[in-house]
Amino acid sequence: MTSHGSVPRDAKFQYRWVADELRKEINSEAYGPGERLATQEELASRFGVSRATVSQALAILRKEELIVTRQGSGSYVASEPDETRQVPAPTGSPEGGVWAVVSERVPPVLLRPYLVEAFEANVVKLDVFSMTTESLAARVVDQKDRIVAGEVSPPRSITARLLLPNTESTALAIPRQVSGEDDPRVRARLGGILHSHVTMLRSALFELRRLKLVEEVDVQVRLVPFAPQMKLYILNNRVVLQGFYIPEEGTATLPDGEEIATYDAYGTGATLYPFRASADSTPEQAGVVRAARKFFNATWENLATRAAF
Repeated sequence: MTSHGSVPRDAKFQYRWVADELRKEINSEAYGPGERLATQEELASRFGVSRATVSQALAILRKEELIVTRQGSGSYVASEPDETRQVPAPTGSPEGGVWAVVSERVPPVLLRPYLVEAFEANVVKLDVFSMTTESLAARVVDQKDRIVAGEVSPPRSITARLLLPNTESTALAIPRQVSGEDDPRVRARLGGILHSHVTMLRSALFELRRLKLVEEVDVQVRLVPFAPQMKLYILNNRVVLQGFYIPEEGTATLPDGEEIATYDAYGTGATLYPFRASADSTPEQAGVVRAARKFFNATWENLATRAAF
């Protein structure tokens, strides 16, 4: 999922950009659950857009159940519902097939609290299939800072396997020109975004090893010849977070300043749907985590090639 970057000049897409920026802030917990957003006037002034544009952006976030609007009071980040089911941590081995799966009702689902939980384990394993790892890199830096500050006991080992699209020689479904033409410049732009966030993630984890806080760190990157249609996180083989990349028309600004119409998937705060391994679920529910792990491993072994960076 690639970022818009600076505000688009084309007013047609400004409301999406505003929605993306607010979504990212909600995902990073700049706004917490139940917290009131700035007023429409304040947001319009901040982003340099009209109130009508802000209203359109907030409508997107309401549709995604990220915010709720109260008449005469304003818009608020959606809170976790009281009926959310807390699933006990698994006690068996995932390889033994004794875990089942339940879907957790947590709208919106944020990546950060799940990574906080994952990094509190002694052995941390992150299997990720995504467009750029932009969301993941920022949250991993947060966890690195927690460990360095002594807020959490460091794990013994951290292993990350990242599956990403090959942008160098493969035509991708997204991002691409609206005309359908494969444009190497669009792929190169995505490649730059992808590379920068992998570098950020890798640097954060290897700093923990350099500081002798984590004994073992391994980060592997492999590339597949297609753009992912979903974002997939598998955390410690126990939790699966899945979101969907929805192709939308937008604009991409190339390094030479040219703007072209593209189909892409925008925003770093996409709604994630979580599934957790549980020892008390029915066998019929056991498919999601097991299938996600099987999908990732098969794609990693059979379709992916090692990245040169």
